Amino acid sequence: MRRWSLKGRSFAAALLVLVVFLPLTALTLEKAYTNSLTQSMQDQLRIQNLGLISEFEVINGVIQMPETLFNNSLNIPDSGTYALISMHMLPLWQSESTLHWQKIPELQRPDVGDELFLSKQFNGRTFFQFSYTAEFEDRSLMFPVTFHILMEGRLFDSELSTFRYTLWQWLAFVALVLIALLAFSLNAALKPIGGLVKQISEVESGKQRRAEGNFPPELEHLKASLNHLLDSEQQQRSRYHHSLGDLAHNLKTPLAVLKGNPELPASAREPLEQIESIIARQLKRAVAGIGSGWQQAEPLAPLLTKLISAMTKVHADKQLAIQLHDPDNLALPGDQTDLMELFGNLLDNACKAAHKQVQVSLHCNQQLCIDIEDDGPGIPTDKRQDLLNRGTRLDSYASGQGIGMAVVSDLVAAYNGTLLIRDSELGGARISLRFPLPA
Repeated sequence: MRRWSLKGRSFAAALLVLVVFLPLTALTLEKAYTNSLTQSMQDQLRIQNLGLISEFEVINGVIQMPETLFNNSLNIPDSGTYALISMHMLPLWQSESTLHWQKIPELQRPDVGDELFLSKQFNGRTFFQFSYTAEFEDRSLMFPVTFHILMEGRLFDSELSTFRYTLWQWLAFVALVLIALLAFSLNAALKPIGGLVKQISEVESGKQRRAEGNFPPELEHLKASLNHLLDSEQQQRSRYHHSLGDLAHNLKTPLAVLKGNPELPASAREPLEQIESIIARQLKRAVAGIGSGWQQAEPLAPLLTKLISAMTKVHADKQLAIQLHDPDNLALPGDQTDLMELFGNLLDNACKAAHKQVQVSLHCNQQLCIDIEDDGPGIPTDKRQDLLNRGTRLDSYASGQGIGMAVVSDLVAAYNGTLLIRDSELGGARISLRFPLPA
């Protein structure tokens, strides 16, 4: 299962809130605008109804209405606004805008002094109806007259559609602005965490020893704890080195006394030398790679150049051509003493086996790769696995290749590396070292 980053989780959570909030906001605003538009429509129809009432007259039992009404939309056929006057559900008059109507709809009539506002379907179309019933006197008689104003809903729908389009257009713009602000604010808020992670990576790769810089209070405690851990690890490593050095000194002194004793039998000298060699090797194995995950990255080119210079002098009688290829200026986090012994052993063995040429190549291919090749007789295939087994030494190799390979194998393992023996294109052996790249 893929693990989301803290920034990704925060952005997704905020985006989810935004996705839920904006539609709810749109629905709320649309509902409020619909109510406001409906109320505005009712007020508009009420005013038109009052204008219709003001133009209505009854003289000697005859209804009097002007030929041209003040509300011009009532004078135009199919204008979308229509007027009807009825009494006791019987039609008395209708505006010119209803000229093309084939049938007059039956409309609800409110009581005298009351008004009615509703929406209804007629001829497949939606209308808003506003009706008011008033009493008139003629010849000492009182009779109720209902005034109806109808307006097509398409006018209402058109305004609502325009508002809805404008609303979503602006909300989309606001959403884009909010997403940009959200990304910026998240980046600004999480930048200190990214800085601390980068510093931890720098410490882990050995480019610096402690986490430095100013951080928000929430991260200062974490930085202090990390630095305390690093300091404690360094101190513990130093104490470990010193303790092992003291142990080596305490063991070597009695051994030196024994070896210098003239009365020591000759048969005991060889076991004593083996014991001394075993002690040296085991002490080296114990300290090799300790704390290497937090060590300074050691540039390999200067170290190998120094070793090549030394090997050229040691093997000056062979006049070897020792070449170094390091196009990427690679570095390996580790103790300089460990690396000197590791590559020193390998170069010394290669120089002993070589006829005229030794080549050292460094490159990266998902791992840190170091190849040491020579043009000597090579290492027999059936002897290679024996050479890599713990404690096995290939001292029987004529040119001396294999001396110190047990120490080399231990050092490579201590730094989580692998060691392979292959044939070289130069004709001899190729020792290939592979180390994981720093995080």
